[in-house]
Parts: sequence; structure tokens; C-alpha cells
Amino acid sequence: MNQPASTLHADPEPGRSAGRRLESPTWYLVVAALALLGLKPLFDIPGPKTAQDSMDAGFVASTLGALLMVLAFVGVLVMTRRLPGKLTPALVALLVLGLLSVADLLLLPSRADFVDQFAATGLRDIFGSYVEPTRGTLTQAAQLAVGFAPVVLLAVLLARPHWFSADRIRWVLLLVLFGAVVHAGIAWLQVAGLVDYTFFFKLPGGNIGRASGGYFHPASLGRLLLFAVFILYAAGDRLRIRPVLRFALIAVMVATAVVSTHRLTILCVGLVVVAMELRRLPALLRWVRGLPLRIAVPAGLVLAAGVAVLLVGWGSFLWDRARFLVTQIGSLDLNSKDFMRGRGEIWYEIAQAWGGAPVDVWLTGLGYEPWNTHSDPIRVFVVWGVLGLVCMGVILAALWRTTSRLTTFDGQWALAVLYFTSAVFAVTQKPTAYSYFMWLFLFSHVLVIAVHPRDDATVPDAGGTGGRP
Repeated sequence: MNQPASTLHADPEPGRSAGRRLESPTWYLVVAALALLGLKPLFDIPGPKTAQDSMDAGFVASTLGALLMVLAFVGVLVMTRRLPGKLTPALVALLVLGLLSVADLLLLPSRADFVDQFAATGLRDIFGSYVEPTRGTLTQAAQLAVGFAPVVLLAVLLARPHWFSADRIRWVLLLVLFGAVVHAGIAWLQVAGLVDYTFFFKLPGGNIGRASGGYFHPASLGRLLLFAVFILYAAGDRLRIRPVLRFALIAVMVATAVVSTHRLTILCVGLVVVAMELRRLPALLRWVRGLPLRIAVPAGLVLAAGVAVLLVGWGSFLWDRARFLVTQIGSLDLNSKDFMRGRGEIWYEIAQAWGGAPVDVWLTGLGYEPWNTHSDPIRVFVVWGVLGLVCMGVILAALWRTTSRLTTFDGQWALAVLYFTSAVFAVTQKPTAYSYFMWLFLFSHVLVIAVHPRDDATVPDAGGTGGRP
């Protein structure tokens, strides 16, 4: 990421000289933040794998990356002396969520009687372990600050678009893809029995290991696979990866999602593939028809042979996994405690508890998750109440509006796929609580602006190749 040489000239506005002196250090902060964003999956590999968050390399990388993003934003604010236009409501909503966490922390003593009911014993494992309210509130606030930090990175893009050239974004995306390939490789080594599983699914007849890559839970691997597939489609040729290799990487990510046996990951990855292929289907058909026979025939034979080898060598294993996926979903009866493998019981108990909740709890939430809600909308409501749901809606609306107006139809299509898939993922997962999911979700907005810029967009040079001005 080389910078062009600066041209010395007299400063016509001495009052702005301090801001100009911040230009170079702020640019370096952005570069460092982008590097950490790309390298984060590799930091997650070292260390023991546990169900609880711990102070490991991945935690340090997330915290440092968020700090760099915020510092870069502060530097740009000093230089430009103005807020980032249509993105300002998202920043205000994030600030309000932070204030709600502070309010919930202060209100904890007055809510002691209501909170005590969540310390019940004898609950099923799916409810999670007991969470101390003060610690839980601080944890949720920290997750909010770290996970949503790339919002300010998007604000920096609006002020300094040439810092986010398509070529620079390409290197970040390649780092993310490299991390995904490494984790996928570890997952397949787990399947082959060469690396120990870290997560097991409890069944009546015993436990079954589930491939999770360098993470503890296959859902964590699933988030990375989901965005890897999205990146391969959304960035397309701008990655400068040959189409055959790109399709091979997509196939690897999809196959890894399947062997992880994480059903929601398989569904969401499938949604991305189907939606993006629908958009590019005409171009794909033209490309296939344009292949000469001397290439098309051998390629077809190699593909057929590969499928045959896969079915012979792995057919039994894949069939067992497929049968497991279909049969181990719990009850689909809404009145059953085993609905969605126990998630329905949690949602029912939370609804019962909130039936007698004070008005302030309805408005601002508890500040933390006393039980694992296994659903993002429910989590946001439990943590920040009705006001939290409104704030989250404002954030997403501001992000969509700001990004979509700067991108072509292809970029808007990719953005729609991103939002729809994330909404499906949020039904039984908690993406806004997962820092790296939000990093990749928010950075995907930067991706579509850099890769699919509109010619008439109000932000100039979003796809340029310049360095620091």
C-alpha cells in the first residue's frame, strides 16, 4: 500500500494545518485496521477452544482493530469538521444503545427481584450457564462497541473514498479468504481423524463430533464460510482469481459447511449460492457455451470422475451426515418444549417472564442475556428493550440507504442477498453479538461500494487506485 509523494506548497488556511498533519497517521490507522480485519481468522486458531469467551489472540485482535477504527474516525472528524451525512443516524443509534447499557447497569439494584428468577437451577444446557448481571451488562456493551466499530470505518470511507480503492479492498478480501481456507482445512482434518474435534453433538446413542475448524463451535466456522462464499461472488473478477479456481473455492466452502453439520450454515450458504447464481446465470451460460470442446469435454470428464470418487470414498459418511441433519432437528410442534431442539422452551419462558416485567424493563431491556436466547431479535429486545429494537432498525436502515445509493444494481443485489441471508441467520443465531460476523457484515458494505461504484455517485473515486492524498 504505497503512498504517492506529497507536493510541498504554502498552506492557504493555517487554521487547518493541524488537520492536515493528521492525514498521514489517520491513513496508517485505516491500513492497520484493514489488515487486522483480514487477518482476524488466523488469530482465532491458537489457544484452547472453550465455550466461553477468553482473553486470547483473537480477542486482542478484535479489540485492537476496533480501537484503530475509532481512532481513524476521530482523525477524520478533526480533518473534515463534519459528521458523515446519512450515516449519522446509525452513529447516534449506536450511542443510544451504549447509553441504554449504562442505564441498565444503574437500574440493576432496583430490578433485583425481577432478575432473581433467571438464576433458576436445573435448566437444560441450551439455556446456558448463569450470567452475573453486572458482568453480563459490561460484556454486552463491549460486544456492541467492538462488533459495530466498522460502522465508523464506513464513515471514514465517505470522507476519504480514495483510501478504499478496489485494489486495496481486494487484499483484505484475499486475507479473509485465506483464513477461511485454513479453517476449512482444519475442519477436513477433523473429519479425517487427524485433528481432534472440539465440539460434540449429544445423541441418545452417544456423541458425534462436529467439524468446527479452528473454532470451538461449528457455528463460528459457519460464519466465516458464509462470508467467504459471499465475498467470492460479490467481488467476482475483482479478486483476480481465475473463474475455475473461484468456483473450486466456493465448492470447498459449501462442502465444508455440509460436513460441519450446522444446519443453519448450510441453509444460509445455499441461499447465497442460489441468489448470486441467479443474478449471474445468463453470463455463466454464455461462458460455458463459449468454451472450446477441447477444454469443455476433459473438464466435464474430470468433474464426473471427481464426483464418482467422492461418492465411492465418502458416500456412506455423507449419507450418515445427511440423515443426521434431517432427523435431529427436534420437534416442529410450537407447543412442544423440544421445538427447534429446545429453543422454543427458552422463547416461551422468556415470554412468560416478560409478561410480568416492569415498564422500564420493556423499554430498556435488562442490559444482558440471563439465558441464551438463540435468536438475535429476541436477544436485542432482552438486552436493550423496545428502544434497542428501534435503534437497531435505525442502524440497518441508515447503512442500507447510505450504501445502496453509491452502488450499481449488481452491488445492490449483493447487498440485498447479504441482508436477507443475515436475517435468516438471525432467526436462531445472534449475529449482532458476534464481533467478527459484524465486522464482515459491515465491511461487505465497503466491498460493494469499492467493487460496484456508481458513475453518478456523490462520493467520488470510490473505485480509484490512489493512496493517501
